[in-house]
Amino acid sequence: MKKVVLIIGLFLSFVSVAQESYKYIIIPSQFSFFNEANKYGLSELTKSFFQSEGYEVYYDNEKLPDDLMKNRCLALFANAFESNTMFMTKIYFELKDCTTNTLLKSQLATSREKEYKIAYTRTFREALSSLKGKINFKKTDEIQNVEVVETPKEVVEVYKNEISTSAEATNNLFAITTANGYKLVNDKPETIFVLKKTSADNIFIALKDSKSGVLMKKTSGWFFEYYEGDKLFSEKVEVKF
Repeated sequence: MKKVVLIIGLFLSFVSVAQESYKYIIIPSQFSFFNEANKYGLSELTKSFFQSEGYEVYYDNEKLPDDLMKNRCLALFANAFESNTMFMTKIYFELKDCTTNTLLKSQLATSREKEYKIAYTRTFREALSSLKGKINFKKTDEIQNVEVVETPKEVVEVYKNEISTSAEATNNLFAITTANGYKLVNDKPETIFVLKKTSADNIFIALKDSKSGVLMKKTSGWFFEYYEGDKLFSEKVEVKF
């Protein structure tokens, strides 16, 4: 079980690391500390700021593009938080990835203005301005240390080429929905995999015979990845969901 958790954590990081940059930012249509959507025009202000930084921005209640519906890890999730005192408005922003890891936090913006509209507008502008030019995660330590290599067998090389790819793919499987995931069966039908859902749409906890690992979607298809001893293997799976 520890290995399964380790693999999931490792490959959730791959989803973010492998992409060169994020395409979308999702923001709340209504911030949690307000009693209505777009209070004081601040949702629009927030959306406009992130658009000016070069991102496609959507409210969390809007219809999302197809690629983002299929893979939420194409987006960052921005939100504002307040830590007000009796005489001061305090606002800061956080940006998180699809696994709820906080990637960036703005400076804490403060105002002693008594009129709420002015106080919130000033603090929102100041907090957002502190993020200007900083929403770029291409040059993190993880990206310097992790290389994703796509070949016909798609081997992910981590630090010292510890992942091996099996010679043959598991072919022509079909997905049958279960209470918490899927069964992947062949045409006999025999159950080849048991899958359990995770918080990411393109990653499942996977069981095959005595092997435990993850089934994850990559550019060239679905792959079952698992440990044998200290070695990590990657097996392509042809499946129709």
